[in-house]
Amino acid sequence: MKPYRKSTRFSTTLNRKVSFYVCSTLSPEEPGPLLILHDGQNLFDDKTAGYGQSWRVYEAMTQAGVPKMRVIGINNCEDGAGRMDEYSPFKGTKTLLKLGLPRIAGGKGDLYLKYVMEEVVPYYTRKYPTTGVYMGGSSMGGFISLCAALAYPDRLSGIFGLSNAWWFAEKPLMKRIEAFDGILPRMYLDTGDTESSEPVHNRRYVKTHHRIVEAVAHKRSKALRTEVIPGGIHHESAWAVRIADVLRWLIQP
Repeated sequence: MKPYRKSTRFSTTLNRKVSFYVCSTLSPEEPGPLLILHDGQNLFDDKTAGYGQSWRVYEAMTQAGVPKMRVIGINNCEDGAGRMDEYSPFKGTKTLLKLGLPRIAGGKGDLYLKYVMEEVVPYYTRKYPTTGVYMGGSSMGGFISLCAALAYPDRLSGIFGLSNAWWFAEKPLMKRIEAFDGILPRMYLDTGDTESSEPVHNRRYVKTHHRIVEAVAHKRSKALRTEVIPGGIHHESAWAVRIADVLRWLIQP
């Protein structure tokens, strides 16, 4: 039996079908935290994961010390450039063309977050008793999760980002961080030091990680934890290894 339930609805906001993967270690009536995760098809099931292995989130949810919670995985649009459109409020750099994308992507992230925060989250918080709303993702999923913390700090209890692709649009993201005036929610941000097979790209991940973390650290926040993962690679298998520890730290029952 699959550990999740899947449903699909058409979003007029995003102009596409959106699938939701719902998984819980709480009973339907039991109050608890709600975790919104991006790239939903890569979370629970190796058969649906884009690169042959999922995050195995359910296995992480059932490990010792991980708080009970509900997880809603929102699928991406299954198109590389389209995914980046939705996961960044800003257009990316010309580096994207060197990486093989057909165009410079990005720019729909605020619209995507409006859909998540004003349609998806209210739907599920009305359906289930919720003690706090959290959000997380990897790579561009981490990028948009930090943007969510900046845009909705009073509505999120915490966010996490693994192997974050800050390089995608570092300068406009930095400006948004610098302009932020408030208290950020609880946050976990990391990167591996071996995110790709290219040493230049690995250095870019680490350097942008340190610059973004430094900017975030100058802002008030409820808590901030950051890591550079030795040998950390850009793959679901790596994120599956560390997700349980992240959830133990991040989620406040």
